Amino acid sequence: MLTDLTKTKLGAVQNRFFRLFVPVKRSRLRLPTGLPEFSGMRHLATLSDSPVLAAARLGGHWSDHNLAAICHVAACNLRCPYCYVEFRHLSAQDSFRTTAADLVGAFVALRRERQEAGEQVSILRISGGEPLLVPEFVADVHDELRRHDLAEICLLKVESNMTAFAYALESAPAGTTARLHSIGGLAVHVTIHPTPDDADWPRVLMGLRRALELGIDVYPAIGGAGWSDAHLSDLYAALAELAPDLPLRLAVRPFNLSYDALTTRRGLDHYAVPAGPSPSMRWEQLTTAKRGRRYLQCPRHLVSLGDPAKGAAS
Repeated sequence: MLTDLTKTKLGAVQNRFFRLFVPVKRSRLRLPTGLPEFSGMRHLATLSDSPVLAAARLGGHWSDHNLAAICHVAACNLRCPYCYVEFRHLSAQDSFRTTAADLVGAFVALRRERQEAGEQVSILRISGGEPLLVPEFVADVHDELRRHDLAEICLLKVESNMTAFAYALESAPAGTTARLHSIGGLAVHVTIHPTPDDADWPRVLMGLRRALELGIDVYPAIGGAGWSDAHLSDLYAALAELAPDLPLRLAVRPFNLSYDALTTRRGLDHYAVPAGPSPSMRWEQLTTAKRGRRYLQCPRHLVSLGDPAKGAAS
């Protein structure tokens, strides 16, 4: 099930399937901060590297891919206070049932419409909610992109909290694991919500481990507010154990607390950015001390994880 976006307050809604999103926007400080042209702003800007990854995969410059079509799976196993989606949309309210064929058909039509307007849509982003509650749907979408000859010219990006992935694979239809593995480098951007002392932390690590075993291209991120230095140190150690270069892929970005859905939420004070060094500065101190490499010194899409099955090489 997907959220019917025409029944939400989200912006740039095109139809019930998709809304459009401009990832790199200077006015919102959403910049690809690992690139030279933005190096002077890297601790002020948030990391939004979908266009950079798309350019690396598909060719061209990141600005050629600075428009994403986003759909929302209408379910999530978490209720994070800072989530920009209204909670009713995370529990299948205002939803509709669909198929991967219908979704990709709507994507094809939207691409054609935007091309006629002089814009290129080359990123299909499955958001939510939690898309990896239904990993077979992700595989179905990729199959449909391939059927439309779009798999090589569009980037399929999945967003996940990774807490349910390992369990979802166990209950998924037979062959789902093999289908995900066959995609080769499926891009999954993971927002890690639990801190290392949280009860859900082991589930995050289980999900990340399974993703790496399947050859999924994992791009972790956290909202740095609320993470102590001890949390960050434990996070670094855990990620490095999974794959030595995985900590260098971590994005540290404060959560945006200005969304309409958050106006009546409680408990957001904990996630406001505190005074003192920014979370990304503190993460840079860790990577410099442990690896001699600064935070985002190398853009995330260029960090090699090696062979996840054997342990990545530095």
